Amino acid sequence: MTERHRMSPLTALFMGIWIVGGLAIVSATAVGLYGLAVVDNKAETLLDFAGDTVDGLPELIEALPPALADILNDRRAPDYVSNISTEVRLVHGSRGGICPALTITNHGDQVVSLLAVHVAALNSDRVPVEEWTQVVATPIAIEDEWRGPLMPRATRHVVLHGCWRPSGHPASDLEPTVEISELRLWRADSDGPALASAGERKAG
Repeated sequence: MTERHRMSPLTALFMGIWIVGGLAIVSATAVGLYGLAVVDNKAETLLDFAGDTVDGLPELIEALPPALADILNDRRAPDYVSNISTEVRLVHGSRGGICPALTITNHGDQVVSLLAVHVAALNSDRVPVEEWTQVVATPIAIEDEWRGPLMPRATRHVVLHGCWRPSGHPASDLEPTVEISELRLWRADSDGPALASAGERKAG
């Protein structure tokens, strides 16, 4: 079995804020869709409620401190993966054991606000004997696990946490692989707020 490495409290907080924002959008959408299925005299009330909920989200985001608002001011961009190159190798950690060392380059012209990677160490039969999943780029920079955004044409070198002492598998016989499991891009101010109000969408 492989060991699962736990997230730090700050990383858990970051993921929680992002998930809450996403759930608010999903909840408003679900209410709107449900309203379409009820009788006419109830549908208008439910749709108005959904519209008011979505209308309030941009104001809520604007009321947040700038650093926190940036966490929700991005978009998932799987098509941008082609602009990201990754290299990984296994190195000896300062406290013993081996850790994955990553070199990540953003060859594009966008700011990567969130980048998560999954690294596996494969044995000679290409069977994973250990794995790591960590965030290597975040909307703001605070500490080791909150490394900040990856700027255009920037290269970042990262040693993942959770050094591992292989048993029965010499490090020289292991092949590390890396996969980008999440990628989000920051929305520039000129692109407008992350969420448009329901009134603006109706006008469009």
